[in-house]
Amino acid sequence: MESTPARQAFQLTIARATSVQILQHLDACSAQFRPPLADRVDLPTYAEKLFDQSVTFEAWCGNVLAGLVACYVNEQTQPASAFVSNVSVLAENRSQGIARRLMILCHDEVKRRGVQVISLEVSSDNTPAIRLYTQLGYIKMTNDGGKLGMQLSFGRKMTVGEAASLSMPG
Repeated sequence: MESTPARQAFQLTIARATSVQILQHLDACSAQFRPPLADRVDLPTYAEKLFDQSVTFEAWCGNVLAGLVACYVNEQTQPASAFVSNVSVLAENRSQGIARRLMILCHDEVKRRGVQVISLEVSSDNTPAIRLYTQLGYIKMTNDGGKLGMQLSFGRKMTVGEAASLSMPG
């Protein structure tokens, strides 16, 4: 009888990883991307950019960065906008719901910052990722050269006056 690996406990954090830890994680996950991440970007430069300019959502197994979602948030635009640049989980930690939990943590944080729409790009042949994003409510927007653009709308926030009018008897 084959045993299934036990689920591990993970600690979810925001912006705890150093640029070196991000680089180590990206290097370990590179081959899971289609095409491999290292074939598309200079990993040290990309890791530094994620560290400096994005908000990182992390799953830690002890001192190991097991999962990473990196999202650029532009609060200067009206409304604020967000773009998920990276979703990755170490091979040994996949199929444990880590990417889903990190994406939900990301959604909660960007909504708190006033973001109404979050976007991402995924390889059009990455069926597991597309399935996850669709289950989270993303819709397909564009299909360009093997890249699928997807978007999730959180909806417009009501003003205090609009919310008050809903509770007034008609």
